[in-house]
Amino acid sequence: MLNELWYEHSKMVFPKGLGGKEINGVCVTTLDAKVARCIASYIKSGNCQLTISHYQLLEASKANLESILRYLDAESLEYFRRLQKICSLVTAEASVT
Repeated sequence: MLNELWYEHSKMVFPKGLGGKEINGVCVTTLDAKVARCIASYIKSGNCQLTISHYQLLEASKANLESILRYLDAESLEYFRRLQKICSLVTAEASVT
């Protein structure tokens, strides 16, 4: 399920008009980039392990994503809600090293 969600998400275009924007004090471009690096690294490793720093980043990112969702339009909401779900799946299944 995680690989499928990540594949679908990777094919999505970053929401138009949000590049470099802050929503509720969160730079959504930076948030997206940091999460993408962690998730891509996690999936590529194939060993279900996260470093403590990646785990903490994903946990903080889940909170940041939650804080912006209510401010998004439908297209942006779908993009960031999927990203939040992926973060949740990874942090739930990963062992932290």
